[in-house]
Amino acid sequence: MIDRPIGYDEAYTFIYFASKPFKNILVDYHVPNNHILNTILVGIAYRILGGHTWIVRVPAFIASVLSIPAAYFAARRFYTYNQALAASAVLAIYPSLIRSSANGRGYMLVILFSFVLTNIGGILVNKQNLSSLLAFAITGALGFYTIPVFLFPMTGVSLWVAVTYLMGNESWHNKISKLAPFLGACIVSGLLTLILYSPVIIFGTGFDSIFNNEIVTSHTWSYFTQSLHPRIIKTWVDWTVDLHPGIRYLFLSGFLLSLVFYRKVSNQKLPLQIFLFLAIAIILVLQRTAPLPRIWIYLELFCVVFSIVGLIWAIETLFKKIAGEMFPTRALPIIILLFTITVFINSIISTQNASTIADRTQLPEKFAAAYIASHLKPGDTILSVAPVDMRTAYYLNIIGVSYNVFFQRDHPVKFQNALIVLRKQGKFDTPEKVAGVYQLLPKLD
Repeated sequence: MIDRPIGYDEAYTFIYFASKPFKNILVDYHVPNNHILNTILVGIAYRILGGHTWIVRVPAFIASVLSIPAAYFAARRFYTYNQALAASAVLAIYPSLIRSSANGRGYMLVILFSFVLTNIGGILVNKQNLSSLLAFAITGALGFYTIPVFLFPMTGVSLWVAVTYLMGNESWHNKISKLAPFLGACIVSGLLTLILYSPVIIFGTGFDSIFNNEIVTSHTWSYFTQSLHPRIIKTWVDWTVDLHPGIRYLFLSGFLLSLVFYRKVSNQKLPLQIFLFLAIAIILVLQRTAPLPRIWIYLELFCVVFSIVGLIWAIETLFKKIAGEMFPTRALPIIILLFTITVFINSIISTQNASTIADRTQLPEKFAAAYIASHLKPGDTILSVAPVDMRTAYYLNIIGVSYNVFFQRDHPVKFQNALIVLRKQGKFDTPEKVAGVYQLLPKLD
């Protein structure tokens, strides 16, 4: 899966950012496609190992692998050994995580930093010290430097820590003495984030390219409410498409158990899941922007963790009531293994359905690039539109043909001959339509 055909966003990231000098990566945020920390890592991998498709995905793949132990240690802060083991085991074969691990974007780093931040948050509510506060601030800054949408998990975990301090059985003096340094760590995290983005703000595309781009610009209440519902539906479909209905409802039951009986399921004073969703609600209302479904991949995996720990608690409680003291504690890991195998089999079956297999052979741009490279002459210009342009440009780049041969709207050039690349199944399915996008019909024979 890591070597599947390149995606449009991956190709765009590579062509416009990762393949450029590092100074360009640090200052260019003309579109939010530049997940800067991930792009830097992709740029390093590309320069060391080459431009193969799987190389573009190495940072995301490594982050996804590291997310498994990170999820275990985060879950272990709140739940038992068996619960944390089961949650990390299921995550390791969870279809959504496997699929996303082969996407060379920054979302896997967001997931990794979200679990690490949760782990540190669990440490802070039990014992606050300078090293934990600094770790929290640095992890938050790295998450923000990957993608600014890290604001969602950062806000959720921070709210949970802060409210846990305030709800403690201590004097208000002790509560404030814990809350103040923590808020200071959050401020330090914000300052570190500004420092990391300062090349963009000062020398590059500017402050607005980060904080006022088309992705985060606030909409009217009418547009926001109209767009929110279909985005929620699409998100739910994405979360459940690879799961058998039986496993889907099993996960939902486990999540509800972990929420309703959180005092018995975990050692939490307050349920973290409530604050993760509360943070999203607050930010969405303040920002009035309905994010794309892929933004919520971190939340999906957190929900998987909550679901599994709820199910393991229910199984353990049920067996103890039936067998009493005769319940063999060693039997639970076996149950965990059987459940994990069940989810794994479901994952294998879901990835072998007809639509998924069709997707693997859906990109002819690689073959088009080979043909174009052998027929391209000096002075020729390629006309193409998204998503064909970036994918074709990526494979041409691997062959050694620069993206400069493409006609680009932001700096158009005069040319003698045009090679038009299109998809017959796409919206722009004729040469006239492609040329019309660039208003070049009068100039072409």
